[in-house]
This record gives sequence, C-alpha cells and structure tokens, in this order.
Amino acid sequence: MAIPMWLLDIDGVINALADEPPASVWPADQWITTTARSAGDLEWPLQAARPVLDFLREVHRSGRAEIRWHTGWQHYAGNVSAALDLPAWPILDCPEYASAPLGVPLTEAAEPWWKLPAAQRVADSGRALLWTDDDALRQGAAIEGALIIAPDEETGLTPSQLRLIDTWLNARGIAI
Repeated sequence: MAIPMWLLDIDGVINALADEPPASVWPADQWITTTARSAGDLEWPLQAARPVLDFLREVHRSGRAEIRWHTGWQHYAGNVSAALDLPAWPILDCPEYASAPLGVPLTEAAEPWWKLPAAQRVADSGRALLWTDDDALRQGAAIEGALIIAPDEETGLTPSQLRLIDTWLNARGIAI
C-alpha cells in the first residue's frame, strides 16, 4: 500500500497571516518570524509555529506521508523550506497553475480552482490524500475519501488539526 500524499499549502497553513503571531493558538514563544523570497524577488514575511514545523518534519522523517508543496509559491516554495528549516519537498505537478488568473478574488475565479484538478489526480491514482489549504472551504473543494483541512488563514494549522491529521495517518496504519 502506498503511503498517503500530503498536499501542503504555505500561506494560511504553515504561514499564519495574522499581523502578530496568534498566541491564542500556540504560545508566543513557539513562533518563528522570518522572511523568504517570493516572485519578483520580494521578501515575504513568515510566521510559523514551531510545533507545526516539528510535526511536518516528523511526518516526513518517519515516512508517514509523502509531502508535496501545493501552493501559489510554486518554485519559490524551496525558499520557504530553507527559511523554516524544512525538507526540500517537491512541488506537485499542476499545469493548471500557468492558466490561473492571478490577483482575481477567489469568489470570482473561474472554475475549477487551479489547485483542485491536481489534487483530484492524486486521489484518482488510488493514493490516500491529505490536503491542507486555507482556501479549500471557500473554493468548495471536496474529494471523496480525502482528508481536507482548511485552517483559518490568520492562525494556520492548530493543535486540534494536527491531532486530526495524526489520527488520520494512524488509521492508515502509519503511526510514529
């Protein structure tokens, strides 16, 4: 049986988009604040909770899931990996990204959402799919049998969401 594939977004999932690290979710001393280069060579602020980063590293190290970036950062995701000391995960092949309208509000974007077809292809391949993306609910993403978690963009992944992911991986016989 193939290990599950985890499609991982950055902004709103790992990178909490609140003005200040949300200490209501993780204690203030558990946040890392740094920057990474994005498109146009811009420095983009990152706020990431250490427990989330540790969880991702452990899932990767233990082989509980194959993690792939599924993000608008595209090839700049490697800069986020480096800034947060994460493994250099591959980017999910997503040809729909090239034709996605940039700068268009999600509620006005053309159907289907550029991320959905690539995620559906993973599920159609027979792999168990875990997808974390803050925009998934706004886009109405639904894939039969997949665990789709849409964190609040201001907080990123929470302790209860990490427990849910851990339980889901354990149910597939992939425990630490």
